[in-house]
Amino acid sequence: MGKWLGIFIILFLLNTNSLRAQEIIKYDVSIAGISIGEMIAKREKKGEELHYELKSDVSFWFFGKINLDYLTKVIYHGKRLNKANVLSKTNKGNFESNIQWQGDHYRIKSTNYKHELDTVIQRPFYLSAAVFYFEEPTQAKEFLAEAYGLPAPIKKVKDYYEVIVNGNTNRFYYVNGKLDKAVMEFPIKNYVVKRKE
Repeated sequence: MGKWLGIFIILFLLNTNSLRAQEIIKYDVSIAGISIGEMIAKREKKGEELHYELKSDVSFWFFGKINLDYLTKVIYHGKRLNKANVLSKTNKGNFESNIQWQGDHYRIKSTNYKHELDTVIQRPFYLSAAVFYFEEPTQAKEFLAEAYGLPAPIKKVKDYYEVIVNGNTNRFYYVNGKLDKAVMEFPIKNYVVKRKE
């Protein structure tokens, strides 16, 4: 009896720890104050790896109805960005970005709206856009934008952090170290991502 109780307690603690290891945050996505969908951000520790997932399903009008399913999956090994995949599915076309660490460099292939990139970057990165939804980048000077495969500087301006990626200016606002909202510039339509209570 004592042996089975010990096994039960160990399994219970393992399951409890794995539940604690996953963090889920919900965000509302809006254009001009009108909600167009939701983003769910997940972060989970798996051994030495940290997994991030951003998933959104939005619908808006831009010379016709646009439906967009957006999925970002990012893996860090230790502190280094190891792998990122972004898949955007729309009724107007699909786009994909893949970033993979290969020993001493990243192999990057990206197709996005009016953007294509096929290159390598010869240095590691320790921050990418997915992390912004979970941590304030207080000490960071640059990050790698997963959707474009481009490095970009991070600039603190008044009460927000500003990043410019592929000509688009995005602003991230934090309250007590947690992302409250992000104001995103996008070639089709600008939008706001706001934390749900």
